[in-house]
Amino acid sequence: MADLNPLIRLNKFQLEEKQRALSRLYNQVQELETEKQAILDSVESEKEAVDENLSHLSLMSTFIAYVQRSKNEVSLINDKISSLEIKITRAIDEMREAFGELKKIEITRDRRLAEIQEENKRREDALFSEIALEIYRRQQ
Repeated sequence: MADLNPLIRLNKFQLEEKQRALSRLYNQVQELETEKQAILDSVESEKEAVDENLSHLSLMSTFIAYVQRSKNEVSLINDKISSLEIKITRAIDEMREAFGELKKIEITRDRRLAEIQEENKRREDALFSEIALEIYRRQQ
């Protein structure tokens, strides 16, 4: 029987790579969420500044353009987040599949080891039985 430990190490490495890739995707989503929140906070602070100076029409038109641009940026960020969430879903599925493969190999290895131990125990029992019979014959 072939040694499965190298295959197990390879699958563990591949699983860890998939986990790192998933972690990077989550970090990207977090960075985008932070960027989006910064934009929304900026719009809110600008709104407060505009509310204090309602008498300036030019300020109001500039603010409206700023809000529109901010909405477009937020929309782009939301689109990026949506595409990353699709990638995250795929990465999770791949990770589950890799984990399942690893577990199958580990179970196969454990069963093989149990079979080898059982065979060794049978051989040992047979050897001890033979020794015991030989000792009994010599005593007779």
